[in-house]
Amino acid sequence: MFELNQAGAATWYMNAPTNIGFYLYNAPEVCMIDCGDRTCAEKSLEHIHAQGWKLTKLFLTHSHTDHTSGAQWIREQTGCVVYAPGISAAAVKHSFLIATTLYGGRPNQEMCSKFLLPPPCECSEITADALPRGLVEFRLDGHDMAQSAFCTPDGVWFTADAVISESALKSHRISFIYDIAKHLNSLEELSRLKGSVFIPSHCEPVSDIRPLVDENSAAIRDVAGDIVQLCARPQTMDDIIAFVLEKYRIRLYLMQYLLVGQTVRSYVSWLMEQGKLFAVYSGTRLLFSNSPGSSLHK
Repeated sequence: MFELNQAGAATWYMNAPTNIGFYLYNAPEVCMIDCGDRTCAEKSLEHIHAQGWKLTKLFLTHSHTDHTSGAQWIREQTGCVVYAPGISAAAVKHSFLIATTLYGGRPNQEMCSKFLLPPPCECSEITADALPRGLVEFRLDGHDMAQSAFCTPDGVWFTADAVISESALKSHRISFIYDIAKHLNSLEELSRLKGSVFIPSHCEPVSDIRPLVDENSAAIRDVAGDIVQLCARPQTMDDIIAFVLEKYRIRLYLMQYLLVGQTVRSYVSWLMEQGKLFAVYSGTRLLFSNSPGSSLHK
């Protein structure tokens, strides 16, 4: 853990709870791809100093806390410029938006734990001019509102959270997704990318990303099918969330409720757009059914 590994002539990564990328684009100038939490950021800076590099730019793949919570600290230590794709840049800068979006209202203090509320960090939106020569940005939205993968000239792809590990899928089958349709499209795009090495944020590097893409795509279809089948009898949103927590053996606590709840709501929205779920009403209660003419709870 936290070891520096060379993946190409000018590309390294640090294996960590969130894998961190380094691209030496104009020696000794280096850019980082993600920074993880404070511990990851500190370990990354130790490697940078040991290699005699100078950190000038930090590219965040998206706004989630496990990728960004060390950003402000490392910016203070190095003076590097921090970038993130699209609207994720705003969420890094105004990090209260993360918990607010998950909850759908003003979050209380418990909801604003370090796992959902990273230190805010000055952050600019990624533009073509911001990218070092040779570094390619490729949008893979869906897991977050805006998410980017990056490829160095060595053909090394840092693919963010576009896929999760097979072991994680076997444990719970469901993973956090903001937009199901965009995520499925990103998986399809990812399967077509060419490269020598693919480094997901929470998996071991692989030379062929397609088997992992297929497993992630299958998991989404499985979860969607389970929700549609459940809704043969109309269900409230909390009914569906409770079903998902139980079926996929996820322990309930407040942060997990927020994460799973938003993911389930994203599935329901997508399934409604697909014509597989319908909103039905029982008095003042909103329910979801796989048939527009279903009988309702009494």
